Amino acid sequence: MHNYSTMTWGVEKKMDETSHNNDSDTEKIASELKGKTLRTYWYMLGNPEETSLRNIQRGVNLSSPSLATYHLNKLVNLGLVRTDKYGSYYLERDVKVGVLRLFVGSGRLLLPRYLFYAVFYITLIPCSLLFLPLSAGPISLLLLSVLGFGAITSWLESVRLWRMEI
Repeated sequence: MHNYSTMTWGVEKKMDETSHNNDSDTEKIASELKGKTLRTYWYMLGNPEETSLRNIQRGVNLSSPSLATYHLNKLVNLGLVRTDKYGSYYLERDVKVGVLRLFVGSGRLLLPRYLFYAVFYITLIPCSLLFLPLSAGPISLLLLSVLGFGAITSWLESVRLWRMEI
């Protein structure tokens, strides 16, 4: 007969092993997902429907089909992409590692995280002008300068991420 503490310990141990496996899996993906393999995965994220080898080669601008196959096989081995018997490739799993952590969303809609901060700051500027008139003195000027700085830096970071070459 098992007592409750033994059963609880077994569940905690199993959960700890599962989280450890997920952590090591994520670390492995992060170490392998670089360079042209990352560009291939980025292309697959932007085109989540079935994709042929030639489309991936052209979309990622790889020099040969064998190079595309090499990078796709790396993604298949990582469990991020799957293939069928007809040679089509499908996005299997969406992971956020490395530079991908700076984006929100999936599929064709990948937005930089900083975009949400930029929209927040831009929205607060007219609200602060409406509810806290400039006649309130230096506090309102300080608030507007902080909001303006936050809006400008957030927009610049968003644009930089959108233009980034992966």
